[in-house]
Amino acid sequence: MESKVNYTAVGLFVVLLALMLGGLAWWLATGGKQTATRPYLIYATDNVSGLKTDSNVLYRGVTVGKVASIEIDPKSPALIRIEVEIDRDVPVRDDTVAQLSPLGVTGLSAVNLIGGASPRPLPTPPGEPDPVIPYKPSVFTQIEGGINDAAITLARISQRVDALLSPANVQALGATLRNLQTVSATLASNQGNINQMFANGRKTSLNLTQMSEQGQVLVRQTEVLVQKLGGVSAQLSAVMPQIGAAASSVARAGNTTTAFTQAGVQAMTQLQTRTLPEVDALARNLQQLSSQLGSLTENLKTNPSQLLYGPALPAPGPGEQP
Repeated sequence: MESKVNYTAVGLFVVLLALMLGGLAWWLATGGKQTATRPYLIYATDNVSGLKTDSNVLYRGVTVGKVASIEIDPKSPALIRIEVEIDRDVPVRDDTVAQLSPLGVTGLSAVNLIGGASPRPLPTPPGEPDPVIPYKPSVFTQIEGGINDAAITLARISQRVDALLSPANVQALGATLRNLQTVSATLASNQGNINQMFANGRKTSLNLTQMSEQGQVLVRQTEVLVQKLGGVSAQLSAVMPQIGAAASSVARAGNTTTAFTQAGVQAMTQLQTRTLPEVDALARNLQQLSSQLGSLTENLKTNPSQLLYGPALPAPGPGEQP
């Protein structure tokens, strides 16, 4: 018995079913609408785990596009290059910023756009094929980074506390506490001396206050003295011309005295070189004359006839006639 199945009808049914399934998949993927899109670039600076190709691009929570590709930037490995397709009618401005937003507890993330209040469109940087939307780390990323930093800080604090509480430091701390107890006991035993020291300190403070007041009085007296000295200085300034004239007179008198002194010196020099030797010679002659007169007087006393007959002749010598 031969089958009466129409293979043409079956094939046509399969083709129609395939078209229907394809249309349904497209409708589910595009939301049942087809709009023109524009490519944009985003350079992420942190971890983009949870973001996949075809992840949604949200504008304040509204889906406006899809993630086209995710790759490491070949020019800078520290950046993640994300290419997105966004509807052309979405106002992407120069103040628009992109962030990663987690989608509940699924572990997936979406690109969320914020801003857009500026009227200027987003420009295309030199060397880039499409406009670049600035990236800002999400709040969760900042919190995660803060937690990591806090964990690192806590680890460092723990290490320092461990080092601080080492056996040697604990022993030193115990010795310090014992020394503090000793100091406390010493202070307690010397409480009277300490009170006396504070009393002396108060007296010293009072004395310093009195000295300060006396110093202020002295300063005022000094100011008065300075004012008086200022008046004296003015009087001296008025007298200075007279003092200058007197100094000139004294200078002229000094010059005259110097000339007189020079003349006296010359006279003394002449007296010593000429007059005194002559006086000395005259004195010697007078002395000789005085000696001769003395001798003559003695001879006259002995033989007054010498005035008439002259001096006596000496006695004849041997062989001479008288």
